[in-house]
Amino acid sequence: MQAMLLAAGLGTRLKPLTDLLPKPVVPVANRPLGAFAMDHLARAGVRSIVANTHPRPELVERILESHCPAGLNLVFSRETTLLGTGGGLRNARPRFEDPAAPVIVINGDMLFAPDLSEAYRLHLEKGAVATMILRRTPDPSQFGAIGIDSDGWVRTLLGAPSREDVTEELMFTGAHILAPEAFDAMPETGCVIRSAYRGWVDSGAPVLGLIDESPWADLGTVSDYHRVNLELASGLRRWPGVLPVAGSLLAPDQVGASHRASIRNSVVGSGVRFADSASIDQCVVWPDSVITRSASQAVITPKHRIELS
Repeated sequence: MQAMLLAAGLGTRLKPLTDLLPKPVVPVANRPLGAFAMDHLARAGVRSIVANTHPRPELVERILESHCPAGLNLVFSRETTLLGTGGGLRNARPRFEDPAAPVIVINGDMLFAPDLSEAYRLHLEKGAVATMILRRTPDPSQFGAIGIDSDGWVRTLLGAPSREDVTEELMFTGAHILAPEAFDAMPETGCVIRSAYRGWVDSGAPVLGLIDESPWADLGTVSDYHRVNLELASGLRRWPGVLPVAGSLLAPDQVGASHRASIRNSVVGSGVRFADSASIDQCVVWPDSVITRSASQAVITPKHRIELS
């Protein structure tokens, strides 16, 4: 199997953190955010990934390469100007290992572990041009409602067209599978939903919608980012390879440090230094930050101290 990792976004909602690092490589539980998606793709059986990059591409590529799972072939599709999800897919098309095989597409800036093996199987079995992985949410219109019929075919997109056979409206998770011929519909620039998917749904092309109830987290804002990190540190949110100890996640050089007793319920990166008597509680601390005074409910970077109520 092959996949595309969408890693070219600007992450504007996560500013000022994304002023320091592009969103796919901001540290989450002391690893780059995009590494979570690569890990899950590898566990699902994916053997090659194309990742698109735009802001600070050399940095993003270096960090993702250093965290690429063994046995996974990772190549990059740079965008000199941001092409959007549809344009990014079109631009990456020549980089895919097998042009005759479907492509799994997943965002590199969120935590989501859907059953990709089952989705891939059903995508092939049903002969879909595209398969959208969907989830239930109280207000799907907030995320752009996707309407499916009783057989799971997508009949409405963003509330249109009007259809009487829609049995449920859901939100799109950002994970989908595209048949090889789907790339013919990709725009040079722009959103894959408002271009390719709009045309498919309006014309009645076979677009499958699969409901997946796996935990999903969009780390879109600093508050979301802080919350998800602490959920991983506490064990409330689980992920393979993330192993909290006593409610915290510490980089190896922090585990035996003299300030260890000053850390409670936090995520602390490597190279962090503490002033005498400074302590932290429920904080996310980026590598090489300096804790000059005690903090609670904060995100601390080498350049920022963002306190959250």
